[in-house]
Amino acid sequence: MNVNDTNTPTTTSKKTTAKNIPRADADFLTLAKTVSAKWKATPALTLLWINQATYKTLVDDYDTHFNNRLAIGSNRSTNTQTLAQINREIDNAVESVKAYIIKKYKKANAVAQYGRYGIVKQNGNYRLPKDNDKRTAALPLMADAIKADGFTKEEFGSSFWTTIIKNFTTALNNSLTTTQNISNKVAAKTNVREKIHKVLIAIIQLINANYPDTSAKVLREWGFIKQNF
Repeated sequence: MNVNDTNTPTTTSKKTTAKNIPRADADFLTLAKTVSAKWKATPALTLLWINQATYKTLVDDYDTHFNNRLAIGSNRSTNTQTLAQINREIDNAVESVKAYIIKKYKKANAVAQYGRYGIVKQNGNYRLPKDNDKRTAALPLMADAIKADGFTKEEFGSSFWTTIIKNFTTALNNSLTTTQNISNKVAAKTNVREKIHKVLIAIIQLINANYPDTSAKVLREWGFIKQNF
């Protein structure tokens, strides 16, 4: 027998079983739960390397990671909107501060003062850096220059910049924390999903081996065969 001939059934089997497992997380979780319940009701089907109770623990973990990921993800939108709003307030305030500088130093000399305020030229406009890390470094310069040039009591004076720095720092930290949490949750969820996926492949093969004449029917009962996968 040709070596390639012995490999053909295995390759075909892997492709076939892969089609029976959904890619979307929500659908994958539904299948995993269905298999867990069906396996518990069918104790005659066994795997030597994992039992139904251990598999159920994996499914429960995946369910937790999935829902935590959704909850954290919903916070990202709120944090992003908050940070964007603060940045708009900063950009608007800088325009007024530039007017203060022009009034004090005259238009011809104003640009030379912008650096002390953390203001840089980007895309033809003078503003605080758009990059959040660079903006973080520029904001204290703005606050110090406002005080040094006697603009403390202006509408966009010391009180405004003290508050804006605090709000910006908090919003940025929340955004970074949310991003990190999402990354951690995705990594944990992916790890558990890979373990469940391995079990699902094994269960499909087990069903095919034990129900050679009715495997399609049994696979459907276990939740593997669905039109929308």
